[in-house]
Parts: sequence; C-alpha cells; structure tokens
Amino acid sequence: MTHILKYIILFVFSLLWMIGCNPMLRQKAFDLGLTKDSYRYGDLYRLSNLPDFKQLTQACPKQSNLPKTNTSLYIIGDSFTEKARVDSLDFVAKNYLRTHWNEPLTIQLDTTKRNILVLQTVERHFREHFVDSVRVLKIGKSQKVVPQGEASIFSLDYWDKVLGESEEALTSFLFSGDVFLTLKEWKASLNLAWFDRHNDQVALSPDGKNILFCWDTDSTRITSSFKYLPDSELDSLIKGVNQTRQHYLSLGFDEVYLSIIPNKTSIVAPSMGPYNHLVERVQQYPSLQAPVLDIWPAFTQNSQQVYSLSDTHWTCFGQSIWVKKVNDVLR
Repeated sequence: MTHILKYIILFVFSLLWMIGCNPMLRQKAFDLGLTKDSYRYGDLYRLSNLPDFKQLTQACPKQSNLPKTNTSLYIIGDSFTEKARVDSLDFVAKNYLRTHWNEPLTIQLDTTKRNILVLQTVERHFREHFVDSVRVLKIGKSQKVVPQGEASIFSLDYWDKVLGESEEALTSFLFSGDVFLTLKEWKASLNLAWFDRHNDQVALSPDGKNILFCWDTDSTRITSSFKYLPDSELDSLIKGVNQTRQHYLSLGFDEVYLSIIPNKTSIVAPSMGPYNHLVERVQQYPSLQAPVLDIWPAFTQNSQQVYSLSDTHWTCFGQSIWVKKVNDVLR
C-alpha cells in the first residue's frame, strides 16, 4: 500500500511539473480555469505582494464603430502595445500591424494607402533601441513573423528554454491562487512593517503612494530615469532615430513617428533622484527629424491617473491619451 501511495504522489507531482513547465499545457490549464493568471493584479504587485498596491487589471473598452481612414498603421513596439492592451479596434486605420522590437517582420506595403510607422518605446529602453538604426521591418513578398528565439516543440532549443524557465513558471502555476497570495501578502506586509524591506525588484516612492520598478529607479542601470545621459550620447541616439526614419521612408512609408512612453517613475516620482529628462531632451532636440507623438504634458498634468497602481503600465485613461495622439495623425 505504501508503494502504491508513493507512485500516486510521484505521478501527481510529475503531472503538475509537466503542465506547469510547458507553455502550451499551462495555457490550456488557464483556459480551463484550473489555474489563475499570475499577472491579474499587475506586474509590480506580482513582484512585491504588497496589499496596498493590489488592483485587478482590466481590459480597456474598445470603439468598434470608429470610422476608418484610408491608412495603414504599422507599429514597432514593446509591452505597452501588446495585443492584450492595444489592437486594431483602437485605431482609425483601415489596416493595422504591430510587431515587437525583437520580432523581425516581412511586410508588403499597399501603395494605395497612406502608410504610417510608429516607433513606440518605453523610456527605459530608448537608449538601447537607438544605439543604431532599427531594421525590424523588412519589405518583401511574404508577411511572416519570426519571433526571436522561437523553436519547434520537438527541438532541443525549445526544451532548453522550457527547462531554463521552469522554476519561475512552475511557481507561478502552482502558487497564484488567492489563498497563496494572501499568505504572501502577510509575509510581505510583515517584512515592510518590521524590517522596512520589500522585494528588491521594486521600489516605493518617498510618499509611499506609488510602487515602482527598480529598473527605473536604480541609477546604475541604463534603463533608469536617473542614469546620467551626456549630450554626446544623446546626439548619437538622435542620429539612430533619424537614420531609422530615413531608412523606412526610403522603403515607401509616408511618415515615421517617434513615441516615447515615460517611465512610471519619471511621472509619479521624478524627485527620487537626479532625473535625466530623457523624454523632454529627445523630443526637443534641434536635429531630431522624426515627428513626435508627445504625451509628456498630458501625463505630467495627470500624474496620478495615467499609471496603474499595481503595474508599470498605463491605466485606460493613460492609454486613451496615447491612442488619441495616434488617431490624430492617422486622420
């Protein structure tokens, strides 16, 4: 009987490991309601488990009846323009296509339409993206996304990637239920109250009202709002933007716009350090050739409304400011 029980326990834990570590099986379990999305309360809450910054994320409303213009919109973007946040229903463009900075895409331009390209980057990655000119979109006969690092389920590369991410994936799969989150909240609250400690991936604003991502606050990182930005580097980055614009204009795009989404820290807690004013300096740089989708004034005027309490990303209000800017140029 003892041996049978051992085999049952071994089988159950093996099954949980296999489901938790395999992306396809994990997604299937999520679709069936067997587990919960670990990001449902925001990425910063997921890291910190601080109950004061727990807010359920919700999809923003769509406008399905927007009148469409004879325009094709292409976006090279990051997590702010992922499908779960932004899609074709948000824009007045007749055609819409978006790819990530790390996902090369081959497209065919429809010359009967006005073709607009938006280079959308969050502030923390601007200095990385424009070290050189960007060549993510290519013009060709086929339209095919080739995600960087993607491999067949039957390949060794696929399983190397799965096993490399297995610990975090399994933890997320097994311990994202509300009961486990409550236990994590108790621990996080005690650590903060008794020892003034929290997860090292997050930071708290001086007034304690905002939770922030450490990549934005740690001045030793190139992603930080407080990392020194010399004029010489800024000039080089602007050249990267200009060369990118000229490249895509030469391929047939009618215009290339630059869109920098400010770091949450830059808007809600710029006094935490010597802010480098990257967004303002880039957008006002005399030699910048790309037209800018400028949301900086609207964000600074509504600093406590444009970012989610528990996430690095914007609220529906913040997103609507950006979407309106895009639609204005499409019209």
